[in-house]
Amino acid sequence: MNDTVMRPELFSRSILLNCFLCICSLAACQLSRPGKPLPLNYKDSKPLMVYEIEIPPEVRSGELTEAAHPLLKPAGSGFLADVDFDIYESGIWDTLQEGTKIWRAAFLVSNASAMNIVFNTYRVNKGVKVYLYDYDQQHILGAFTDLNNKATGVLATAQLFSEMLIVEVQVPPFLEHAGQLVVAQIGCDFTGDRETKVLKDGWYGWSGDCNEDINCYDDPGYQRLKYSVVRIVYDGGERCTGALINNTSDNGRNFVITAAHCINRESIANTSVFCFDYESPFCDGPDGNSSMSISGSTIRAKGDRLDFVLLELLEPVPFYYHPYYAGWDVTDNQPLSGVTIHHPQGDVKKIALENHPLTTATFSSEYVENSHWLVHHWESGTTEAGSSGGPFFDQNGRIVGTLTGGQAQCSNPVNDYFQKMISGWDFLSFWLDPAMRLYGFIDGYDPYAEFRMSGDTLSNIMKTEQLVAEKDGLLWGHLSGHNSSYLRQFAEQYRTVDKKTLLGILLNISHNYVASVSGHLVMKVWQGGTIPKEIVFEKDVHLADLVKGEVNLIELDSSVSVVDTFYVGYELFYDIPQDTFAVWMADNRTVQPGNSAFVFDGANWMSLNDYTSGSYNSSFSIMPVVYDHDPVTNPDDDSVAAILVYPNPVSDACWIKFREMTAGPVQVKLYNLSGQLIYQQEFPPYQTLIHLQTGNLPSGIYILKVTGAYGTSSLKLVVYR
Repeated sequence: MNDTVMRPELFSRSILLNCFLCICSLAACQLSRPGKPLPLNYKDSKPLMVYEIEIPPEVRSGELTEAAHPLLKPAGSGFLADVDFDIYESGIWDTLQEGTKIWRAAFLVSNASAMNIVFNTYRVNKGVKVYLYDYDQQHILGAFTDLNNKATGVLATAQLFSEMLIVEVQVPPFLEHAGQLVVAQIGCDFTGDRETKVLKDGWYGWSGDCNEDINCYDDPGYQRLKYSVVRIVYDGGERCTGALINNTSDNGRNFVITAAHCINRESIANTSVFCFDYESPFCDGPDGNSSMSISGSTIRAKGDRLDFVLLELLEPVPFYYHPYYAGWDVTDNQPLSGVTIHHPQGDVKKIALENHPLTTATFSSEYVENSHWLVHHWESGTTEAGSSGGPFFDQNGRIVGTLTGGQAQCSNPVNDYFQKMISGWDFLSFWLDPAMRLYGFIDGYDPYAEFRMSGDTLSNIMKTEQLVAEKDGLLWGHLSGHNSSYLRQFAEQYRTVDKKTLLGILLNISHNYVASVSGHLVMKVWQGGTIPKEIVFEKDVHLADLVKGEVNLIELDSSVSVVDTFYVGYELFYDIPQDTFAVWMADNRTVQPGNSAFVFDGANWMSLNDYTSGSYNSSFSIMPVVYDHDPVTNPDDDSVAAILVYPNPVSDACWIKFREMTAGPVQVKLYNLSGQLIYQQEFPPYQTLIHLQTGNLPSGIYILKVTGAYGTSSLKLVVYR
């Protein structure tokens, strides 16, 4: 006997990348996780509390932003309205019959085409889910969970194309409180399409007809460079373009270069949203996927009168975003030709081609003289509002500048100005040439090129098979999860001839009732023969982080090598009150492929067929995601240490290097061996390197104490002259 039969969807071998794009990840970036909000009107639901946000009349014009200079090219009329909505002091709370607590509030900006939320306090408890959606629930962001918590407490969301945005918070019965959640700003824009029942993105199709999709060109160089280009949305709906850029350490550090007239303050950098891989799937095709975004950055270097800003993203870029770190050229050699790849008006990626040499020029008297490259005439395409900050790639595929502005438009594609990389090199070199190789140029870096091509999702369930939640005579529960026989461990058998690297496991979950905050399972990977034997990986996963009726991706904390026969599965625990968990499984088979499901009865491993005395042959819907090798990104040799000081011994100055970017302020103190404090200074957050002057210290041994959100580290520093 089994529960409702479900049609299979993702059960044939497929390229792993597609799984990551289609299934919400557990990674702690702005990607949302599986789950659904409640219907807007459910039985005995309370009326929605609607807050109308007042917007200054001049913002409602719907015109493009009136830039400081008429030829600059940001897009949008974005506006951030300051508000203060604490979920415990506003909106409406309700409690469902089964105990789940719901908070909702609606925010209305009449005639807005796009809206977003900036939480300045976002610290939710595990199990809490946050959703944003329009009134028709046609477009939904979320679930956002505790995995979106940051040390900064700030979370800026992507845009919804509607004049009303509803926030919903779901708190499971086992939690008393949601945590802390305060809406500090409502972003809105008046240039876009609210009628997006078919379109995914309200700015799709807004660029001029002369613009050509990046996928109208199959040139492998262009197809590689496009993965460096990102759409940047800030200040409620302003749009610009930027590019991931390489550094001489070739280590995948997430620097983005764009125009300073787009992002010129740290507060804007912190709340900007960076959209990757937003392109039409083919030439002159439909809208693309605009959901791959990352929230937040910090300013590393800026030149206002040179019009560049170098940002560093506050979250890692997942490998399934296809990150490519573009090379650069600061030799000041004249580019003989090149292209720009950009997001005009915030539209999908477009490309413009210049087949002739660029010349040195001055953009205007407000900018440094002769600090720009001039494109005299685009042979194909143009730039528009929204293209600001877009990179110009020379004939060698290296960035030589980023767009400030110009006169170019579809009717007359002439005179566009790109700030020269070399003009700001005094500011940029510290970040882009950390190896101090003093190169005039470097090529781009793709850390995952070969890795991506080798990906696969394995499954023992054929596409034509039905999925069931089998009971097989159990008093309660299912053969693939919690049940009256108190089975604890479940595994699916796989075989591979060649060595594979396992990076994730997909669970297609049929049941998941979470009754306690401690409810969890342990994901496991075993090497084995006829049964699971050696455990090679374990990871705790909270049941509250998993969603029934969805394919859930559990990313492994580290890569796991498997070969020959291996098993993937989980161990369940029977807490009180009792949780209920199960995955879908194949309907009973009477022909091959037979049985690949295994269970542990408390004493022995056995096949599901043996456990059911030959009555049931099946496979669990547990699918490993594998690659041919590790996604190695060439870290520094010294990256194992959390904090390093070099050079040591030191003469006049040294560097404090952090393995990970600091989330909060950092305090540096220096003591002599007598315990006397001789130096102290507090540095702002988002640091990976701190420069410490030691030229005024006498030779000797000192104790350096570095304190941050992670705790305090003490290091010995030797000053020698």
